[in-house]
Amino acid sequence: MTARSIGDLEARVLAAEELGYEACGFPQIAGRDAMMTVASIAPKTKRIRFATGIVPIWTRTPVTLAQEAGVIAEATDGRFMLGIGTGHAPLIESWHGTSFTKPVTAMRDYVTILRSAFRDAQVSHDGEVFSAHFGFLGFRPPPELPILIGALGPKMLQLAGELADGIVLWLSSPSHIRDIVMPNLAIGAARAGRSVEDLEVFACLFAAPGPDRASARDAIRRQLFAYLQLPFYRNMVAASGFVDDLVAFDAGVAQQDLPQALAGLSDAMIDEIATTGSNDEVAATIDAFVRAGCTMPGVGVVGGYEGYENAARSLGLLKEAGALVG
Repeated sequence: MTARSIGDLEARVLAAEELGYEACGFPQIAGRDAMMTVASIAPKTKRIRFATGIVPIWTRTPVTLAQEAGVIAEATDGRFMLGIGTGHAPLIESWHGTSFTKPVTAMRDYVTILRSAFRDAQVSHDGEVFSAHFGFLGFRPPPELPILIGALGPKMLQLAGELADGIVLWLSSPSHIRDIVMPNLAIGAARAGRSVEDLEVFACLFAAPGPDRASARDAIRRQLFAYLQLPFYRNMVAASGFVDDLVAFDAGVAQQDLPQALAGLSDAMIDEIATTGSNDEVAATIDAFVRAGCTMPGVGVVGGYEGYENAARSLGLLKEAGALVG
């Protein structure tokens, strides 16, 4: 649920910190810039960590992002994790007028440049997609600044296991994490001579806690409408076994019938990729993600359903049920 003002968002972060959440994450879609949002709110906090989830690599050169991330990490005393991803071709090309090409190769170049900039304070890399020759002057970012990759498919997951400190998942499910995410992360980690247990697995999911689970599920359905028209997320849902849901959803979209499209998304699908209901039901969902391999289950509060009071109240309920990231 999008905060109407930066003050509203700041209040949510401070509430999450007071409740004991370990971290909060900021997406970068068509709203506020994630890096600027962290820079604006982080100075008001004392303990909670921050992550971007995710900054598309096509929107900044790797050197520019290294400079920005270094400042934020310094200003937060190391409480910052840089989450990056490729985004989606239709959005990158339409919104930014930038070519979306060779995403895995591009990510390898990008992370290599970032890692060198953080670790060595300088970089000299001639890549296939991204190149950089640069050195910091009078400033050095934290050398161990964590890099997270938004990874969904096997190739990107393997790359993340090899080069990153963790991954950010969205619209994943416990079965997807268990059967696809963890094995491919392990393959990549083995390439780098390390264990998959060294990596953070952030699984972010929509959350609508409260007594009226049917109404909450419908709120989740409305939030999913835009996401299920993007190919990478559709692949995730299909990989989790909900092809029939996508077929029914597409039939409604083709008829320009929003209620029909949303009705095609089954309760079983909603319960697999989002968390709704009582504290026990929310806790069971979060536990399923943890048992599948998620190290940091994250929740994104959804409003607009029966029983919803406000974001702070929902964050409290979710924290009681075991959420770690807001």
